[in-house]
Amino acid sequence: MAIVVKKNKGETKDDIIGKFRRLCLEEDITEEIKKRVAYSKPSELRYAIKKVVLWREKCRRKSKKMRIHVAK
Repeated sequence: MAIVVKKNKGETKDDIIGKFRRLCLEEDITEEIKKRVAYSKPSELRYAIKKVVLWREKCRRKSKKMRIHVAK
């Protein structure tokens, strides 16, 4: 998908560059490029997935505890 940034009246070059950077950040384009350019070992991918899963479980446990305390 192409990102097109059009210049509006009264905008400077810096404003247009800022718009472009924000759009790139929203679409996670830079992260995708980094993933595709550099090789990552399968063990690193497994570790990253495991890390995300553990983080989600931690958040779920924390929210569950909060619900218990609020209910009392």
